[in-house]
Amino acid sequence: MKIYSNTETISVTPEKMFDMIVSFAHTDLAPSIPQVSDWTNLEDGFKFTIANMITCSMRLAGQRPFTQVNYEVSTDKGITATAIFHIENAGGLSQVSIEADADAPLFLQGMIKKPLQDAMNKGLLKLKEMAERM
Repeated sequence: MKIYSNTETISVTPEKMFDMIVSFAHTDLAPSIPQVSDWTNLEDGFKFTIANMITCSMRLAGQRPFTQVNYEVSTDKGITATAIFHIENAGGLSQVSIEADADAPLFLQGMIKKPLQDAMNKGLLKLKEMAERM
């Protein structure tokens, strides 16, 4: 199941945006994203709980400098996914979007697609807010 976020223009260079996305593993984002708790840094990623319902682990899986960062996602519910952060240069600013491909059971896809897309959009707005404060 493919899910796409909105695209946000963020007032930082693609290089800074790339560095920020790659370094998520060293940042506790839980206080800045509603319903996220138990943020734990891992050697190659991070783990967090959403609304006390599902725990997700995201591990850095690949990158193309300044244009793309890939994370592999696993959950305590057996759902796996890939999350790709796309970064485009927009005249020295960054246009950022997230693409996810979740391996969710067919019967769950209709129930989780919209909430996941909403969470991706909210996370991207928080990323924008944090990046523009730096």
